[in-house]
Amino acid sequence: MKLPAMYLTLALAALTPPLAAQSDTDRVLELREAQQREWIEQTRARYQAEFRKQEIACYQRFAVNDCLQDSRRTERELMADLRRQEILINDAQRKRRAARQLLRTDEKLHGQGEP
Repeated sequence: MKLPAMYLTLALAALTPPLAAQSDTDRVLELREAQQREWIEQTRARYQAEFRKQEIACYQRFAVNDCLQDSRRTERELMADLRRQEILINDAQRKRRAARQLLRTDEKLHGQGEP
């Protein structure tokens, strides 16, 4: 089961905000990131609940180990996808902070050089 590509696309779009209207853009991106993080957490909780149900069902089967291995493999893959999305969001946030810091530094340097 793959996660919707829309969320991955939104995370990638957040990587390169335009420098103009930075504060408005930052607010929009932060809101979008918060929504993405909320979706990731809800999805993670749903998956974990589903996998616990599958695990219980596995113990009622004859081939318990095979069932558990399949279920855990799927769980690892899905959780890794969610983690990759979180990493994209974190990277975008880090890059925006660095860009803001560079702008502040540039403003300070240019502000000090003027009489």
